[in-house]
Amino acid sequence: MSFIITLYTRDGIVMASDSRVTINSEQQTPDGKKLLLAAGMSDSNNKTFLFQDKIGISTFGQADIKGAPVSSFIEKFIREHESEDPSVSEFANDLNTHFRTFDPIPDVGFHVAGYDDTEYGLKQMVYQVAPLHDLVQIKNTDLPNGDPTQGAAWGGEGDILARLIQPVFSRDENGDYQQLPFFPIPWQFFTLQDAIDFAVYAIRTTIDSVRFLPRAKTVGGPIDVLVIKPSESIWISKKELTKN
Repeated sequence: MSFIITLYTRDGIVMASDSRVTINSEQQTPDGKKLLLAAGMSDSNNKTFLFQDKIGISTFGQADIKGAPVSSFIEKFIREHESEDPSVSEFANDLNTHFRTFDPIPDVGFHVAGYDDTEYGLKQMVYQVAPLHDLVQIKNTDLPNGDPTQGAAWGGEGDILARLIQPVFSRDENGDYQQLPFFPIPWQFFTLQDAIDFAVYAIRTTIDSVRFLPRAKTVGGPIDVLVIKPSESIWISKKELTKN
């Protein structure tokens, strides 16, 4: 599993991801019981990619296809499309179609984001793609008046972040539920820098929480952050190959 997040503001799009690959395996104890083990195999996996300096792709969910990392299949898909010039919408649909050709279809999810050239100018597009369910869904729907929205979408181990930003209730001595003070996040006021900071906060908080909870350590490693603007794309942080 993984944790990825994509934020969209009027100034640009921020895509971020962790770097951990976890492999699930079963072991049988001497008394015949089965134990499910989640072993962290690597903290250097790429989960966010950039196509032609204009379309971002992040992945979460199933970590391998037939024993090979999903990242290698994404990189191959990108290479095979280098000679083409698809829109964000076309790229998202092509990605869905491509991964549906595998047997079995992998339970992997994607965010695909960038800008499409429309009759009204460049339009921000953020898609969620789920090949197993044949799903290509727009996430940044416009407001009723046609104005673009600001907000966030995430995938993978999102329960920790959801608990932090959703309303929470506690039960009093009478058994009644009382809502704790709740302060919704004003996405509409986010600047691009706010979006970068929130993306790192969301993933870092998930990593740190998983560390102390009695659960599989499925999120970890360096945090990659990609910014896509109408005129350029910028890696705010990106893992590099090194010599130990």
